[in-house]
Amino acid sequence: MDQLAALLASMVVEGVTVALLLARSGRGKLARGIGVAALSTLATHPFAWWSIGAGELVVGYWVAVVAVEVLVCLAEATAYRIVVPLEWPAALGVSVAANAISTLAGLLYYVVAL
Repeated sequence: MDQLAALLASMVVEGVTVALLLARSGRGKLARGIGVAALSTLATHPFAWWSIGAGELVVGYWVAVVAVEVLVCLAEATAYRIVVPLEWPAALGVSVAANAISTLAGLLYYVVAL
């Protein structure tokens, strides 16, 4: 999968995840949450794509994935906290869930594609 396809897939997966979580919890504003999911993924995905590739050479693939995803989750949680708005625990939970599902979907794609 090339970077553009991975970005679009991440935006869809994270947007759907955030929409489901916010609709179920009744917290925050749904449209804002979907917007944050799309825009924050658009902003962080290039960083993650490049950083995992570069970090893999230094610390190994899995350490690079975990380290980069932690930074991405923190950045995106900040956006959920400010824009949606959600309290910090909820913002972090939404960010971690969306990014975990997106990352797992990407990993599953690579396992199936091999």
